[in-house]
Amino acid sequence: MFITNILKGIGKKLSQQKTKPRYQRFTWIQKRILKHRDDYSIKSFAFDNFKVFYKRPYELIKTYEELFLDEIYRFQTKSEQPVIIDCGANIGLSSLYFKSIYPNAILHAFEPDAVLFQLLEKNAQVNGFTNTHLHQVAVWIEDTNLSFSNKGSEASHIDLSNQSENQVKAIRLASFLEQFDHIDFLKMDIEGAEFQVVADCLEGLKKVDHFFLEYHGKVNQTKQLHTLLQQVESIGFNVYIKMAADQLTSPFYQKQTGTPYDVQLNIFCYKQIQ
Repeated sequence: MFITNILKGIGKKLSQQKTKPRYQRFTWIQKRILKHRDDYSIKSFAFDNFKVFYKRPYELIKTYEELFLDEIYRFQTKSEQPVIIDCGANIGLSSLYFKSIYPNAILHAFEPDAVLFQLLEKNAQVNGFTNTHLHQVAVWIEDTNLSFSNKGSEASHIDLSNQSENQVKAIRLASFLEQFDHIDFLKMDIEGAEFQVVADCLEGLKKVDHFFLEYHGKVNQTKQLHTLLQQVESIGFNVYIKMAADQLTSPFYQKQTGTPYDVQLNIFCYKQIQ
């Protein structure tokens, strides 16, 4: 019995191991070299099937592994030409992933940060994107100009406090979504503006099959998170939630991170099965 239980335990462990990733891993030496590169000059890295221009090595490694090894955006559709909307496209790794699984997809990618948009354009061009529309604008609740914290990194965001002198053009996402009858995938990673934007475009979100939302908030904004989840549920989505950043080791003791966002969640929204 003892030996049997040990063998069962080993079998269970083996069955729980992740399957071999479909995309290339970084080798140990590649990671070591990348981590020692600067984060201000434009560089490139050639993977097996595509090439990526980037500035920040840490963000390249982290985002690539999340998107291409863990495949957090992987989804299925029967459409031969799915409509995919990428809000907060950054340098284009998410768009590159979408195009790798659905090359014929009609892709709209939004990125307001000028430095990141330059890299997004280079990556779309060098990898031969087709049916792709790149928009150097922020998605928001109206067509306007907004104060924007232009950091050239994942931390770039709409500055609702209006402290930044930098201005970017913004469009109303709800109005943009009106042109589509059906949307296969909508990604929204807009660094804190998601609460207002989701509330404004609930009607358009009814057309979406798969909706990825990165939530950014403070620990004292529990009601805001609750409202957001109620809203997506009200239009027919089920949700699965994962930590995007786990920054409080002892939450009862620390209570707050001291950073702009205490809570960062990856929220996966998909249509309820009737």
